[in-house]
Amino acid sequence: MKNTQNIQLRPATPDDVEPLTALSYKTIRVKYPDVIGADMVEGYIASGAVPHYYTERNAFTRVAVADGEVIGACALRGNAVDLMMVTVEHHRSGVGSILLSEAEGILFADHPEITLDSFRDNRQAVDFYTKHGWEMQEAFTDPDYGIAMVRMIKSRGSA
Repeated sequence: MKNTQNIQLRPATPDDVEPLTALSYKTIRVKYPDVIGADMVEGYIASGAVPHYYTERNAFTRVAVADGEVIGACALRGNAVDLMMVTVEHHRSGVGSILLSEAEGILFADHPEITLDSFRDNRQAVDFYTKHGWEMQEAFTDPDYGIAMVRMIKSRGSA
């Protein structure tokens, strides 16, 4: 397990787009083929959506840094955690918990209830959010990609 004592959180900058894109590509290629299929993973990566996302959502993204290296990020949209991504080497190390706590604090400052969407079949992620007090609100199918998803909620009082 990695040491989380030297983790620093900060707002993303335009200079983070490239390292966040690389982090995401690696994590997506390792963790998502079993969830959404290898062809969909490679199609998504080839689409250019990842660097576009980090460029578009830069002002709403927080990054986790350890020893000068970007190791995770969370992006917010409205009352939602729009993205959580931690490099594979830091999964199950506490980095995700630190990022999620940060996101919840920011969102609960303005919203009594917050949401997030996750791939239904990403059991590691769904279990992680459940462990942190999130509850399943609904299951649905992503209209653009046909992927089984779950929407999870958390209320300020349960934080």
